[in-house]
Amino acid sequence: MGEFVTVTAFRTDAASEVLDAVGRFFSSHGWPAGRVEDAGPLTGDDIAVYPPTDGWTVVMWPGYFTELAAVQFVSREMGVLASTVRIHDGDYWSHSLLRGGVFLDRFATMPDYFTDDPEQISRLKTKFAGRPTLVAEATGRPVEQIAPYLVHVELEDDEDEDGWDIPEPEMGKAFPDDEFDLDNAWAFIDFWRRLGISYPEHGATPEALLRLAPGWSGKLPTGDAEL
Repeated sequence: MGEFVTVTAFRTDAASEVLDAVGRFFSSHGWPAGRVEDAGPLTGDDIAVYPPTDGWTVVMWPGYFTELAAVQFVSREMGVLASTVRIHDGDYWSHSLLRGGVFLDRFATMPDYFTDDPEQISRLKTKFAGRPTLVAEATGRPVEQIAPYLVHVELEDDEDEDGWDIPEPEMGKAFPDDEFDLDNAWAFIDFWRRLGISYPEHGATPEALLRLAPGWSGKLPTGDAEL
């Protein structure tokens, strides 16, 4: 099984306010989430808030957590821009951009990942096409640095031994100084870097940690999460 990663960057230096807003999201839905001190390695129930970097505060959610409702809540309460990303099973990444709780843009590298239905594929490719100009305007970055990342990874007709479609290989990098090829789900780190967002380094120490009470899966709102 591949990696599941869920991570959000809020455009604010107020990490403590982000933490408080995240806590209010869970309390508003009746789910316990307590502050943890000196917790050691992260668990599958932990939400890590990292120190602000270059005007962005990054929140790492549990890998299997569907974060859109929570991100919308925090973005709306704080009136801030939010860029949120999920990696699904190590195969593809999806991105949503919100401001003040309103979705501005949606993108996924493989919008046809879960369906073979032509009508569904057409609809999902449109919904998750990504609009580089809008992302560039919202983040104050040149569109030329954004557009190369918002491209779909085409699926081959061949399947792997588990029956999953195999992505076409060797798409290459968006820019020579990037770390990942575009068909690598971790390419979002290069995309984030162009937005001015730093993904937390391995082993980075969170500024604060919330731990959800176990059993949260399926018990909390997920938001508009088709992919």
